[in-house]
Amino acid sequence: MNIPSDLNTFIPSMVGVGGTYAITDGVGRIYSPASVSTKYEKSVLVGPGVKVEMKLFARAISGVGGAVAIDYLPLGRGGGSVDITSPEWREYVVSFTTPLSSPENLRVTFAIGNFAAMGAGTFEFHTPRIRIGDTDLGAPRILARGLILIDSGVPSLNTNYQADGIKALSYDAATASLTVKMRGNDGAGMRLHPLMIAQLTDDNTTHIGRRLHALCGRYNRDDGTARVTFVDGGTGQLQDISGLGNIYMTFRAEI
Repeated sequence: MNIPSDLNTFIPSMVGVGGTYAITDGVGRIYSPASVSTKYEKSVLVGPGVKVEMKLFARAISGVGGAVAIDYLPLGRGGGSVDITSPEWREYVVSFTTPLSSPENLRVTFAIGNFAAMGAGTFEFHTPRIRIGDTDLGAPRILARGLILIDSGVPSLNTNYQADGIKALSYDAATASLTVKMRGNDGAGMRLHPLMIAQLTDDNTTHIGRRLHALCGRYNRDDGTARVTFVDGGTGQLQDISGLGNIYMTFRAEI
């Protein structure tokens, strides 16, 4: 997902004194003396297991030039950086994938600048492009996945299988529905609904011969909940599964 990344959406920042920054006709220029950090930066809300990337065109004018970087605070260091050293205009790319253990309210910061440890330098840049959560091949971003066991109406995650992003589970016998609580889809301003798949497995020996189907939908992007409803495939009627013993179901949500 491309994020609006016009230079005017970046915020100037300086730690120390003596640096300069300016944007003229869409081209940014930064000078920073030694031991001073002078930069433009933009923070974006993302989550665990997300690829973030920034591209831009830049050239070094004097000294050590500058760098393009991704700051990832939970690591206590940068997520990645590339030095801008060529005196010719060229494209620079920096990318990073947040660990699955990242907090859900994580912000990464895209920075264009000359940082304190680099030494004095001047550089110019233009046309930054930020991409969040996918690649040019359209790889999906997984919001949630897991194997869910519903034992006599009590749902839980099966810990023998990989599970990510599922925060809570609850079953309502009256509506024959399972509520899956995930992370709300607030990352990077992407107000999209995920594609969701709920599939019963062949481990469900307690309902052999039943025409049971799991229908998934009704995603609430504000609180991150989705509903899986169980129906009889022959009659189309709701089927309460609380009296059926062990029911296993895989669940996956992605954008």
